[in-house]
Amino acid sequence: MIVNTSQSFSLGQLLALAKLWRAEYQYLENKPLALIYTDSASFCVGLLAFDGLCSDLYLCSTELVESIENSCSRLSIDINSRPKQLFSQNKSAVEDPCTLGKLKAQSDTRELVTRWWLASSGTSGQPKWFAHTLASLTLNTKFSNTLSELKWANCYQAYRYAGLQVLLQVLISGATLVDDVTNDLIARLQQYANAKVNAISATPSMWRQMLMTNQLQHVPLKRITLGGEIADQPLLDKLSELYSQASIRHIYASTEAGVGFVVADKIAGFPVSWLQQGVANAHLKIDQNQHLRIKPAHELDAQLEALIDDNGYLDTQDIVRSDGDRIFFLGRASGVINVGGNKVTPEKVETVILSIKGVSQAKVYGQPNSVLGNLVVADIVIEPNQDWGNISRTVRAQCKLMLQRFEIPVKLRQIDSLAMSPTGKLSRSNSHG
Repeated sequence: MIVNTSQSFSLGQLLALAKLWRAEYQYLENKPLALIYTDSASFCVGLLAFDGLCSDLYLCSTELVESIENSCSRLSIDINSRPKQLFSQNKSAVEDPCTLGKLKAQSDTRELVTRWWLASSGTSGQPKWFAHTLASLTLNTKFSNTLSELKWANCYQAYRYAGLQVLLQVLISGATLVDDVTNDLIARLQQYANAKVNAISATPSMWRQMLMTNQLQHVPLKRITLGGEIADQPLLDKLSELYSQASIRHIYASTEAGVGFVVADKIAGFPVSWLQQGVANAHLKIDQNQHLRIKPAHELDAQLEALIDDNGYLDTQDIVRSDGDRIFFLGRASGVINVGGNKVTPEKVETVILSIKGVSQAKVYGQPNSVLGNLVVADIVIEPNQDWGNISRTVRAQCKLMLQRFEIPVKLRQIDSLAMSPTGKLSRSNSHG
């Protein structure tokens, strides 16, 4: 079920509407289509209608559609344009577990397997599109009575990988998605509390923002999911303290490769044993550059060929380190700061800063320097009623203790807030302020 501010739509109603759109657009059979996001329910109808009909589905926003060839048809669905009496049809379908089970295997019964194209969340240049199928996208999607009772917040729009994963989980498990349109975080959390939302999937940066409001505790969460960025131990501890009975999971996934694995023990990183025995539908290893490589069960997009070794392992470009019985993420290879020939991963330094009590958010970046190439700088957001002098001294002391000399920030800046990307991640653009 999908619930918005004015009405709700059961799976049966969404399927009924999908049949109408499918019948109306039969001329798109075996042709590509750019499906433009409007709202969760309307977008869901489009996905149900055109999977198995169109050769390709490009999931996009009004901005992303500009990067798609003009020869590809465009469609923006608004189910509110349909007669209201249609919404009362087929309500019982959502109660039928067989219907929910069949939805997951829907594409397998059709001769045409539609390619679902998702744009990467890169911040520079033209977006890159990567192909998936409904089968590969739902490889790790589960169904159970417990999952069907969840009420998910809609923190991501469904044309992005993370948002699509939440939407598909809702459809297949029979859960509820609470759709919202406000950009005001306080108002959104109030809406989640009123709607009794008990499941949220968000980036670590988004979770830090929610914690800063002091309103998150009013949302009765049972399931907490983190993804898209490194889930550090201080953040996991804060969430675990606030929701001691909740399931807390860190999902490792990407638009390019899909879901890799899920860590559910509330500890940062993942067990070193997974390198030998694999996990779920993936095999893992670390290469000579300390990059994590992953070999998923599903076929990878041909565009990734240059990053795949002879044994089928994809270079994720994520730098990791082994420490005891754990593998920890250090950061992206593409984000490394060059300091006098030494490589600094911003996320590693941020993890140290975020471990300081009183620090809410941190962003580390390189400031150009004519001698060393770059100097390490940190922008820091502190909690209310904290003293910046004490915080900054503690940060410097902790960095000296935990980091190599070239990794230690030469400048600490107190700021009020940090910019976020459209996908909810900490913005890594060159503008700082």
